[in-house]
Amino acid sequence: MKNKKLNSIQSAGFKIPDDYLETFDALLLNKLKNTNPIQETKNSGFKVPEHYFETFDDRLAKALDSEKEVKVIPLLSWKKLAYVSGLAASIILMVGLFNNNNSTPDFGDLETVIIENYIVDEDFSNEDIGSLLSDDLTLNNFMDSHLIDSNLEDYILNNASVEDYLKE
Repeated sequence: MKNKKLNSIQSAGFKIPDDYLETFDALLLNKLKNTNPIQETKNSGFKVPEHYFETFDDRLAKALDSEKEVKVIPLLSWKKLAYVSGLAASIILMVGLFNNNNSTPDFGDLETVIIENYIVDEDFSNEDIGSLLSDDLTLNNFMDSHLIDSNLEDYILNNASVEDYLKE
């Protein structure tokens, strides 16, 4: 569309009869009072084939009996699922291999009560515990250690009870 000379157009291009807008209301009301629109309608525009409603049930039953095979398209195929799971497994493997911290667990946080309860609950005998200890623990190792008497006395006073020293 060319926009040349749009500001110089003098007429809109539409024309109506003289006194049309002044007499429109009166003409419309007069026509509505004098005529019946239902009687004037000769053709509704819709046409139904002959015997349509009589044979409708038979045609519907026939259409329902002859169902066609419908092709089912799966949303997720096994090929795509295998591809995605392989990709996820390889990413997890790469993260596991390249993010190796080689850190040993710190057993300093374990309390001795937890370890004692584990040993008691597992019903270890003295022989089992003795077999787990190394051969380096001999009586000579304990006899050769130099303990300061004041440290030994402080340990006994702070950690031992009288019942430990009483024999039955």
